[in-house]
Amino acid sequence: MRRGARPGRCVAGWVLGLLLAGVGLGCATPTPILSPAERLTLSNRALTLLITAAESDLADASANAIEALVRVAPREGAPAYRRALRSESPMVRYAGYLALGETGLCEPLPQLVAGTQDPHPNVRLAAAFALVRCGREGYVRILMRALNTDANDAVRADAAALLGRLDNRRAVTWLEAARDQPANANSARVTVAIRGALARLGEGQAIHDLVRHSQGEPATRTDAMLLLAEIGPNAARDALRVRVAPRRENRIEDRLLAARGLGRLGDKIGFDLALRHLTYRSRSRDGRVSPEHETFVVRSLAVHALAEIRDERALAALQRVAETETDIRLQVAAAYAILRITGP
Repeated sequence: MRRGARPGRCVAGWVLGLLLAGVGLGCATPTPILSPAERLTLSNRALTLLITAAESDLADASANAIEALVRVAPREGAPAYRRALRSESPMVRYAGYLALGETGLCEPLPQLVAGTQDPHPNVRLAAAFALVRCGREGYVRILMRALNTDANDAVRADAAALLGRLDNRRAVTWLEAARDQPANANSARVTVAIRGALARLGEGQAIHDLVRHSQGEPATRTDAMLLLAEIGPNAARDALRVRVAPRRENRIEDRLLAARGLGRLGDKIGFDLALRHLTYRSRSRDGRVSPEHETFVVRSLAVHALAEIRDERALAALQRVAETETDIRLQVAAAYAILRITGP
């Protein structure tokens, strides 16, 4: 789910591997269109996989599964969110606080408050976000202070993104003021994050700015494409259709992100592209990234594109990923996509 996480491994005896071996996700070659009973069975097994992964001690799998549960089964994941607050991994603690805020599960409140003193700055931001979403609006000052004063671009960008997720129109004024500060204006990463937050809050000009960034320099193109894919604004439809096309300047990563964004808009033009890249294997020898990392990135983007396109014809292929993939993150992503298509 998250970019930049290290690859997971399927370890003999690990709980998710046992889950898959014990119950499977159906037969090896299911019919493309499932009966209602088959859909329910597949859905329940995918949900079990996510809950098991969310409560595991493997940080990547746990954080990714928590993020997935928030989107497809928010209440069922509650025990995992609360358990995550006690994790040794900042990534998992961050996912837990974010999940509690996004689902409005405000207990235990003392732990949310304690999170604002976490040694990791991004975890403090997620705890503050959760508290604001739970009605403790004074904690927005932690997000604002980070956005305006933190020396780290990544922390400022995260603060902007969380302000955009508050679903509070007052955040528009705060974000616009921060956008004009020299440190933020001179950081491409923070600039795109602020525009993405404004776009989430419905600011039309910010959406057009993201479209422009998605066609610009590599430093901002991927972040802008990811935001457009997540938000799926109708105003970006034409730009996304340009990006999904098989043109020389369109990297496969950008094409899959465009397919994802179009899927959110009900456009299935990227279905065949995404399905084909579920089995992608990199042959890259340029030295910039390892073939293993590129393989994971492309496959993950393909899974998430299919999750948004929500076409039942993808279920058999997603099932095989959940059953046989050796990267735990892709197993989790496939389970999430199955639930997006079938419903929890």
